[in-house]
Amino acid sequence: MAEGGVGAGAGSGSVRPLVGSMPNLHANPLVHLARSHHHHATHHMHATHHMHATHHMHATHHMHHGPAPPASPSSASHSSTPGSSAASSSSLYSEDATADPVHVTSVKEAWIRSQLREREGEFCEKKNITVMCATWNVNGRRPAESLLPWLSSDDLRIDIYCIAFQELDLTPEALLLGDTSRSLPWESSIEATLRQLGPYRKVSSRQLVGMLLCVFALEHHALHISDVRSGAAGVGVLGLMGNKGGVAIRMQVYDSTMCVVNTHLSAHLDNIARRNQDYKEVCRRILFEHPSSDQLYSVFDHDHLFWCGDLNYRLNLTDFEVRNKIRQEDWATLFEFDQLQQQMKSGAAFDGFSEAAIEFAPTYKYDPGTACYDTSEKHRTPAWCDRVLWQGPNIVPLHYERRELLTSDHRPVSCTFAVQTKVTIPKRKADVYQSIVKELDKMENETLPDATLSHNSVTFSDVRYMCPQTHVIDIENTGQVVARFRFIPKLDEKRFCKPWLWVNPPFGMVIPGEKMRIELTAYVDNATAPDFNYDQAIPMEDILILHLEGGKDHFISVSGNYIPTCLGCFLDQLVRHPLPIRHGRPVDDGNDNLLPIPKEVLRLVDVLNDHALDHVSIFMKPGDAATVDAVIEALDCGEDIIQAGASSCLCACLVCAWCVLGVRLVCVSVCLVCAWCVLGVRLVCVSVCLVCAWC
Repeated sequence: MAEGGVGAGAGSGSVRPLVGSMPNLHANPLVHLARSHHHHATHHMHATHHMHATHHMHATHHMHHGPAPPASPSSASHSSTPGSSAASSSSLYSEDATADPVHVTSVKEAWIRSQLREREGEFCEKKNITVMCATWNVNGRRPAESLLPWLSSDDLRIDIYCIAFQELDLTPEALLLGDTSRSLPWESSIEATLRQLGPYRKVSSRQLVGMLLCVFALEHHALHISDVRSGAAGVGVLGLMGNKGGVAIRMQVYDSTMCVVNTHLSAHLDNIARRNQDYKEVCRRILFEHPSSDQLYSVFDHDHLFWCGDLNYRLNLTDFEVRNKIRQEDWATLFEFDQLQQQMKSGAAFDGFSEAAIEFAPTYKYDPGTACYDTSEKHRTPAWCDRVLWQGPNIVPLHYERRELLTSDHRPVSCTFAVQTKVTIPKRKADVYQSIVKELDKMENETLPDATLSHNSVTFSDVRYMCPQTHVIDIENTGQVVARFRFIPKLDEKRFCKPWLWVNPPFGMVIPGEKMRIELTAYVDNATAPDFNYDQAIPMEDILILHLEGGKDHFISVSGNYIPTCLGCFLDQLVRHPLPIRHGRPVDDGNDNLLPIPKEVLRLVDVLNDHALDHVSIFMKPGDAATVDAVIEALDCGEDIIQAGASSCLCACLVCAWCVLGVRLVCVSVCLVCAWCVLGVRLVCVSVCLVCAWC
């Protein structure tokens, strides 16, 4: 690797944090085009939590009935090194939330663990470490200069390096075939650089097309790093490909949990909403498995979270104004027009994250190999595309700076943090544990438990496919001792509730005089919708048995009204509905009204054939959620779908119809687009062929 002419760094940033508000992570970022993927992630839906804990996202852990749900296939999480410690969490039952409440051995132990977390200050000591998060978009280039100016620190020895790259590989082979060979020179360059700085050991790395995230630690710290896992999510072409998206690595450092995310979001000045959506998709789809259970947790379920990469947010000023402010080094004025800080303030994206004050020039876009901003025909406006953010307590930024490496059209950025990790003292923990057990035993021995429910019946009105509806019941401990409860199955049944019903939490413990919220959520997905849609006489009703240990059982009546829809039906069910699904019942085999092909699909194809053949990219863009809903409503009621939505929304409905019938989104979308745009075959023929293939 050649030693390039490296200029001096452009000054370290102040440690003044720009702290945002707490994130609203329960907002559902999905549109209906993603419903087929959302089916796989149903069990991780972001419902409103029954207890607002200090961590920012625990709804992922709590909505369970029966066996643990499968992981979302889009999360692509895996373990790189074995570990034995669970992620830190302040949720009362997070460690057992995926367990079947019938088989949980001890609700008491779950409550004791939650009390231990609340009192961990009595048996944990703080250990200070330095963490550097560094990010660089290398524009498809190979290493051509030393990385030492970027990764070294004059006054600090870095304990843990989190090094992120974007656009390592811009070739089609990387995108389509998953070729990762272009990362090898950069990993070798990192290792050679760190050998000059100390005895560092590679902890883990994760790559997705051009995104690479590497974690290195000093050897004596690496011995105390465990439960290392990684995940990735592509949000690029078709909302799935890895040209845009994120990779993440989580680990336990001593007795604290840490997660690092590297993302490359959508480009261009006006693409703010798409960048926000990319962020939400990465948050939703990157999930990690618990090392000793089926529990899944998100990037937010950690003590310390660092987020870096080419976030691609721009400056809302003209090119002339930006370059003039750069010449004046008026960073404060420029920052007022920074899209990222505006989105953080409004809560649209990265809500709850913090960033050190920026006191260096924008890092994009340069003529590669020079110190000149873009002089090409496009003359792109400079911007702070490359950023480092953090979230969590006991994190202090020390240096936020860019370095003058000239290989790429971006400048590399790094932020060094002082981080306090926890170290458990076993003897103290044992003493605290014993004191909690004694206190609990004393309360249990005073009297028998008693509890009352705020109401014993719940009615869900107009339940719709893939639209969760939640009601809350309060359980109050009216006795003198702790009340332990769990929902139990009825006689000769294995589950305590119907598949379309979710109970959160399914078990718990309530202290005397206190209340706990129990959420009942009706959620009809691809697994339960076919029965409701085909036989509309099936009642939506259930009886829940809330068993109070040592006390009496409580019975909760649950009922609802399901609104039938063509989505969520199997192919052989749809052809039995000659009338709109809301206006008639299915016909039997041999009936003259039996359809050869589902009418809903034909209606969508006909409208697209008549009105959308000139729109080449309609399958590449997701439809507006509200308009997609209107199109589906029109299909279900037999109304005019031409007035209901735009072409892209009709395409979204068509793709949704194929996906719920059992065909993967990527395959169908690619087949339709290729057949329509490349081969010149009319869309009607493509759809008919697909249906015939199924038949």
